[in-house]
Amino acid sequence: MTIGKEKVLLLSVMRNEGPYILEWLAHHFTLGVDDLLIFTNGCTDNTDKILDRLEVMMPHRVKHQPNPKVMFPDRGKWHIMALRYAGHFGRCKAADWLYVTDADEMLNLKRDVNTLDQFFQATGPADAVSFTSVPFNSNGHKAAGRENVVERFTQTASQFQAAEDAGTPVITAVKTLFRNKVEGPRRPHRPVTKDFSKHGFKWINGSGDAMPPEFTDEHNKAIDAIGSRKYAQLNHYSIKSVAEFLLKVDRGAAVSSARLGASEQYWNHANRPGDTDTSGATLSSDAQEMYEFLMSDPELRELHEESYVLREARLAEILKTESGESLARAIGYFD
Repeated sequence: MTIGKEKVLLLSVMRNEGPYILEWLAHHFTLGVDDLLIFTNGCTDNTDKILDRLEVMMPHRVKHQPNPKVMFPDRGKWHIMALRYAGHFGRCKAADWLYVTDADEMLNLKRDVNTLDQFFQATGPADAVSFTSVPFNSNGHKAAGRENVVERFTQTASQFQAAEDAGTPVITAVKTLFRNKVEGPRRPHRPVTKDFSKHGFKWINGSGDAMPPEFTDEHNKAIDAIGSRKYAQLNHYSIKSVAEFLLKVDRGAAVSSARLGASEQYWNHANRPGDTDTSGATLSSDAQEMYEFLMSDPELRELHEESYVLREARLAEILKTESGESLARAIGYFD
């Protein structure tokens, strides 16, 4: 599946995302992503092994590469170095579209729009689209469950409806799908395009509305979530359950562990009560079929199942540490 006949390459950076990869991959492949180029940072939960097996199974669709920063830990930033390196790959140069997203983000297409092709049929042609990020809270989950992420978490961390009723903006981050011909440094949220509007290109949001030069030609990486999500939004499962958040803090963010800030405050902010949103709460039948196909491979299935075991073992180790137990207590793991 493509956008018309144009190929879409998804770029991502991962560390210890083993239990989530197959759901995430099946979902994005059936939306219209053709190719994955994934960089990993010192994984210990089979993430790298799962991606290696996927590359063997789908060599024309999956490429796994260690992040070059693992060799230069004192230089640069994890995401930035990976995106710079990506530009040297033939599959990146050959792609018509690039999409940078993370393993805890699921592109949610809405209103009978099921593929990227259909998205652009609904909005009209464009050269870039920034999808509004919608953060989801823990939904009250403490344990690290095995059900699909999209099914477990259906409550946002923002009260969008109340804000819309009050005419109050809700500013959230974006992730961007853009034509490879768009020039400028590739960054996690968007390409930096200081003269985008001068080239006659069109940049839209998830409702199909054109973004002004104040956005396209600046460094902005956030927009108002109100009114920008008619056909698409980005579901962001940044904390998941209490247990999974403890594991996230332990591994550090893909960019930098300092990005989490004070972990308890991060949790409290991300776990605020919001609206129920079930618009992306089930995998499509096509995605489910692909997921089952992937799981039918004995070697991949074994690696996937082992990732849960490794996750639980690491959680037990975290809870034995003073800092891990303290954070777990503070965010309600033992309640």
